Formats: sequence, C-alpha cells, structure tokens
Amino acid sequence: MSSDSGRHPDARVRAALPNELEDVARVLTRAFVNDPAMNWFGGVKELVKDLDNPGTRSEQKTVRNQLWFQRAAVKTTFLINGFVDVVVIPGSSECQDGKEEIVAVAIWFPPGESLDLPPMTFVRAGLLKVICGWGLTSSKRMLVDFTPAVERSLAKSFKARGLDRQDSWYLFEIVVDPVHQGKGYTTMLMDAGFQRTTPNPVHLEATKARTRDIYAHYGFEVDEEHYFGVGTVDKNGLKTRGDAATGYPEWILMTKWST
Repeated sequence: MSSDSGRHPDARVRAALPNELEDVARVLTRAFVNDPAMNWFGGVKELVKDLDNPGTRSEQKTVRNQLWFQRAAVKTTFLINGFVDVVVIPGSSECQDGKEEIVAVAIWFPPGESLDLPPMTFVRAGLLKVICGWGLTSSKRMLVDFTPAVERSLAKSFKARGLDRQDSWYLFEIVVDPVHQGKGYTTMLMDAGFQRTTPNPVHLEATKARTRDIYAHYGFEVDEEHYFGVGTVDKNGLKTRGDAATGYPEWILMTKWST
C-alpha cells in the first residue's frame, strides 16, 4: 500500500484548470498506457516498454491513441460538470515559469452521469476521434460489449440494496504518475473526493488485481467480476489466439456504500 514516505511536503489537492488539459491527459496516459481494458479497446498488440520513448510504430500508435482517449475523458468531465482533481507539487528548478507539476489525477462523474453520453457531448469531447483511431471493432467493444455490462451490473446491485442508481458518484479514473507512486497521493485524492461525495455511494471498476486490492483498502466492495475479450486477447488485453486468449478480468462494480 501507499504511504507518506517520499511525499513532497508541499503536495496539495486542487481542481484541474481548463488550460491544464494536456498535462492531465499526459499523466493519465502514462498511468493507463498498458492497462488491459485500454489494450482491449484499442486492439493493442504489444506492451509499451518505455513510456517516455516508445520505440516501435505499434507502441507509438498505442501512446497516441491513449492520449487522444484521455484528452476526451477530461473534456467529457468538464462538459458534464464533473470534477477533475489533481495532486500538484512545486515545479522543478528547470521550470522557469513556476508552473506546478501534476503528479496524480482523479476524475469524478456526478450522480446521474456515465459513459452513456448524448451524441453532441460525445462529439464535442473528441471521442469520435478516439473511435476513428481505434477502429470500428473497438467502438463495438466499448459501446456494445463493455458499457452495457457495467450498467447491468450497476442496476442489479443498486436494486438489491434498495438504492437509486442515479444517486451514485462514478470514480471514472484515479491514477498516480508511475514515477511518483507509493507516496500517498492516492489517499490524498480519495480523501478529497469522499468529502464531496458523502453520503452518496461511489462506484468504479478495476482492471488489475493490484488496483482492486488498493480500492478495497478504501472501503470498496467487489460485487461482480467479468471477463472481456475471451478468445481474442490475453490477460493483458493484448491481441492473441489459442490457449493464451483467456481474456482479461475486470471487477465491474466496486461500490463504497454510504454508512
């Protein structure tokens, strides 16, 4: 688990500014570039070995498409009046304009909002560009295979508890830049977010056992586990065939219920 060891003494949480979209998207890209779900959506064939210097054309395409997706995710959040929280630390000595460095990001969709977006919001956010970069098969995976499965799980779980799905916050993404992990920045983002969302429930998805366990530390419960891409991708979401095409696990609904 993360700790305060190595945390910058002046680290703080604040709202991301509109002119920081590129910086926010870059941190999200660095954290998610090898994520199994993103690999499956994008039809990725190989992992990116060096985040700062992707070598092959395939790796460069993966990073490019991921950056497009994360830009669209941030724009979507602004368009639906969601919240983009960031942990910032003072800029390095090389930074001449005194600009703060973003080291962690959390994206919160308010109650009633999800990835099931109106067509105009979809276009304005730049998601059409993402779909074009990924291809039609990928759009089917996101819009036909993935999102309906999430919504069915949500509807089932909330109904079982006698709660209204529309009252729940959605923690869409929460990441720490790989070079700043293990310093307690996730805790800073969670604490700030829960101050906003309490007493409403919060739901999210996890694509790795490690992140699933991290979320459990903050009080989230696993309600359902799904496998996506069975027969087409391996456990990392990479395109493959045969016995290796196990698909990847995704813990679709992890909900922190109000107390």
